[in-house]
Formats: sequence, structure tokens, C-alpha cells
Amino acid sequence: MRAWRRGCGPLEPWFRATPFAAANHYRDRALPIPRVPAAPPAAVRLVAGLPAPARRTLWVFDLPGPLGLWVGWELRRRWGLSPALAWNGWYDPRGVLDGREEIPLLCALARRLRPPSGKGGGVILFDSLRLRPIPEAARAHILDNRYVLNEEDAPSLEQLRAMGIERVRAWSWREAAEDLRAYLDYLGGRLVVQHRTGLAQEVDAHA
Repeated sequence: MRAWRRGCGPLEPWFRATPFAAANHYRDRALPIPRVPAAPPAAVRLVAGLPAPARRTLWVFDLPGPLGLWVGWELRRRWGLSPALAWNGWYDPRGVLDGREEIPLLCALARRLRPPSGKGGGVILFDSLRLRPIPEAARAHILDNRYVLNEEDAPSLEQLRAMGIERVRAWSWREAAEDLRAYLDYLGGRLVVQHRTGLAQEVDAHA
């Protein structure tokens, strides 16, 4: 966790220990930590298409967990940025959020993270799988450990202004989730907010 959290700066209070605690107590106790390959092309293309980070701009990403970790790793490699992993989901092999992909990546990529540089205004990374649908046939025997973003999961307007943030640029993998949209609408009352959705289609189109 320390490797991922290093360099978050003023966003560190929103870096959650929850997924790391869940990994430590994972019921299976047998998830292998594999040798990770190179970053998937989707993560590389997404990061390569971003503008240069700016000191007064906050970046917000709402991406599927495994892809989000690779994007975080690419942001560190390319610009020395440290995304605050604002993930509040407790992984459980019986649950909707089972962690079978995220836990090995959390551990394996931590060993390869470059030192952060502290550039840019900061990055928050949400897990868009927090609200993934449950198939009707599975509802009776699966643990519903999904969650929604609340007021403690991201900084308030006053906190962002105290950090010197004037603009917010947000990216969603598919359609904007209702909880994220509410947060961005709230920020838009005082800050300049830009939000792009449908990154999945854009990345696929340029494959």
C-alpha cells in the first residue's frame, strides 16, 4: 500500500486502505501473485492520449478496477503521478466484487512503481465496477458488496480550493455513473469541470 500511496500529497486522505485490508484477509489465501506482463494496450493508449498534467487541475478517472490499476501504473511511469485509489469496496470471493483480478495486480504492480515526482494537481481513481449489475439468477447466492460514492470518498469544493485546484477533468469508461455525476455537478458550481464518457469506445476505435 505504501508504494501506491507515495506521492499522493494533499489527496492522501482519500486514498483508501480498504482493498489492501481485504487482500490481507482474502478468504481463499491462494491467489497467486503472478509476474505481470506489459501494460495492456487500452491503458497505454488511454494515458498517451491525455493532456500534460497541470498544477491547478484535478484529474478524476472512473475505470474498471484492473484497467484502473494499469492506468495508475502508466501515469506514474509517464509523468510520475500518484493516483489516490479511492476504492471503498471490500473484496470477497463470494461477492460481486471478488477481487480475483485486482488483488494480484495491486501487489504485483506495486513492486514495479517508479518513484513519484509530485507533478500536476493530483489524480483520483475510482473503481467503476463498484456498481456492476448482478445477474438475476445469481442474486440469491452472491454477496452484494457493491457501494456508491459518498461525501467522504472525494474532496469537497472547499478542500479542492485550499489545494489550489481550479479545474477538474474527468473520464468515465462507459456512461457516467449517477454518483460520480452528482459529485461533478456539485464541483461545477464553483470550478471548471470537463467530463468525457465512453472511453471504452474511443480506445477500441483506435486499437
